[in-house]
Amino acid sequence: LKLRKTFQPTFHSYKSMALIYPLGFFLLASGCNSINMMPSSGLVHQGNMMETDSHSALGSQFLLNSPVIATSFGYQKCGTTFISDVLRLHPRVIGNAAKELHYLAGPEASVECKKPGPPSNFSEFFEDCFGGQRPMTGQVALDFTPTYGTIQFVTTLDNNLKLLNQSEAVFRYIAVLREPAARAVSAVGMKRKNNEGDYGNKTDAELDEVLFTKLRIRENHDVGSGSRFITDGEYAIPLQMWLESHPRDSMLVLNNEKLSMLQTWKRIFRHLGLPVPSNGRIREMIEGVNEAYRLKQIEKYEQSQTQPYKASDWLMEMLRRHYEPYNQQLWKLLGSPQWW
Repeated sequence: LKLRKTFQPTFHSYKSMALIYPLGFFLLASGCNSINMMPSSGLVHQGNMMETDSHSALGSQFLLNSPVIATSFGYQKCGTTFISDVLRLHPRVIGNAAKELHYLAGPEASVECKKPGPPSNFSEFFEDCFGGQRPMTGQVALDFTPTYGTIQFVTTLDNNLKLLNQSEAVFRYIAVLREPAARAVSAVGMKRKNNEGDYGNKTDAELDEVLFTKLRIRENHDVGSGSRFITDGEYAIPLQMWLESHPRDSMLVLNNEKLSMLQTWKRIFRHLGLPVPSNGRIREMIEGVNEAYRLKQIEKYEQSQTQPYKASDWLMEMLRRHYEPYNQQLWKLLGSPQWW
């Protein structure tokens, strides 16, 4: 009932989800103010550092008394790779064998790093995916899996809670958001750029039709049938569900358009308990990752012999209309002025 009241415009779209959603969520939601999923010894708040501005919301500064896992809440085509690559340049961040480890979706869903088969527990996860280098106090390990913020993952919240309770680390979450119509177009364009399936042969007009079809499927209250192209940009719903059972200050929400700003990166470092580098060093980190990304994209487009996908104006207008109620719920949830 609470979910329906909060998200009246979209509740019926998720009516099938209610059949599989764990009862534990509703019990946790009613008492979430008294539940702290992180070890109390691992988090020392430095006053009320939660802020809201044009580039970030929620989050907090803290001092470490336990190792940290920096975890991406999402979303695909919003800048998670960029954030992960910049963070890897910090001397206290432990790089892993893969950016996306999928560990919080359950050991059976985790990727294979070196040993055959996924890790079966937290210790094996570190042994395999971080070369046995467990993070110490003052260090941060990365698992930047952009699907953690999807409806499909949030509805398996019980798995996540069990894994958090089994680990000795503090989890700090980062959600990076992009204007959702542009995100959807970029997600489809990535399929063509990477020559996935028959996408590599499609024209812009044919990609328009693909995305239009996915939009129509979603507006018929279907969250399957490949509609993740659309649902991944409905940020407010999974964020609301997540925050009802996790401390709000464990999540830092970022605006993709502000990832080049020093202020944004200082908040990221503080949120993870990392020493903040000098302004000059932060600029070097950002510029280096940007240049590497630019060269990589040139190579990919040359290999696929394609060009970036540009959606038609009529389709962009339809996408923006679809996302408008979700955007309004997002600003209300974050207590933020509009970011786009």
